[in-house]
Amino acid sequence: MNRIKSIFIVDLFAIIACFVMIWTGYTTAKTAKTPVVTIPHQHAPGDSLVVAAIPKEPAERRMVSSKILVPTIPDTLPYLSFEPDMLAAMYEQATYLRRKDVPKRGASGITKREMLKTVEMLQRVNLLDPSVLLTTFDFYKVKTDLRSDRVRMTGYYTPVIKASSIQTPEYPVPMLRRPESGIPSPAAIVAGALDDQDLAIAWLPSRKALKNAQLQGNCLIEFQNGHRQHFGFGGSVRGTGGTYVFFTKVDDKVLGAGTFPLTAGYSVAVDLRYIPLGATLLAELPDLDPAGHLKGYTYRIIFAQDRGGAILTTKRLDLYAGIGKNGLQEAHKINGHGRLWVMLPKN
Repeated sequence: MNRIKSIFIVDLFAIIACFVMIWTGYTTAKTAKTPVVTIPHQHAPGDSLVVAAIPKEPAERRMVSSKILVPTIPDTLPYLSFEPDMLAAMYEQATYLRRKDVPKRGASGITKREMLKTVEMLQRVNLLDPSVLLTTFDFYKVKTDLRSDRVRMTGYYTPVIKASSIQTPEYPVPMLRRPESGIPSPAAIVAGALDDQDLAIAWLPSRKALKNAQLQGNCLIEFQNGHRQHFGFGGSVRGTGGTYVFFTKVDDKVLGAGTFPLTAGYSVAVDLRYIPLGATLLAELPDLDPAGHLKGYTYRIIFAQDRGGAILTTKRLDLYAGIGKNGLQEAHKINGHGRLWVMLPKN
């Protein structure tokens, strides 16, 4: 009888232990899930969400350059809506990436297929819910050698310049297209080394006007007969005397890198050696007061659609601000340091 009683007690303890193990596993499974982002009940477009208690990096790694891109999660994500200008920039992005002549793999190992998929997925998400961005996209912080991987962010615009189709005393400075070969140094070009090659596509009133057009990488020329013509980046040469930028005629829209119609506030110029044309980016943009003092940051999804002679390495980007005086005013508002992330479809 005592033996039977002992067996019964042992079995009872075993049963209790099983129940304890099952219950512990159940409660652990409930609490071991990745914490979700808590969304406030009310918000306004343009606000941002501080993200906490989320994985530090995507579950899988892509074959992208670890020297340039670091898989991570932004600590802040934007509340956004699809503004008409953003939709226009996304449309141009998708149109470009569907072209057959776009390389299948771009800078830093980012593929054409993934860049196109990013835009297509972005068109379908509800940007008013920032948590959707976390479940839809992987984020890769762009590395720089500045503190905290900051990027200097500036603005550029399209200057409107009065010009002549022929050289006159009022318009003595040539704006040149790129020669097919035998390009001398910038100093030699300024000194007139190309004057006998019939490369002038417009004559400007001053070297200051030409330098401004070269700095912006594009311009809108207004000829004396009233005709207007957009000119875009036509190549450059570096050497003694710095950098000399050539121009080429483009369509009736401002074209970035000779390819994209630029959209103010959403098209950005980058160094194409590190970030490819067609990449979708999340930018932390410095928000300045009229005196130029930093008030805080705004977060915006922008699109790599241009390049510039002054945009070298990942330490610098230029956000397109528009045409003429309004564009210049908006460009002056963009001058500070922020962070940058490349967006790709979640693995």
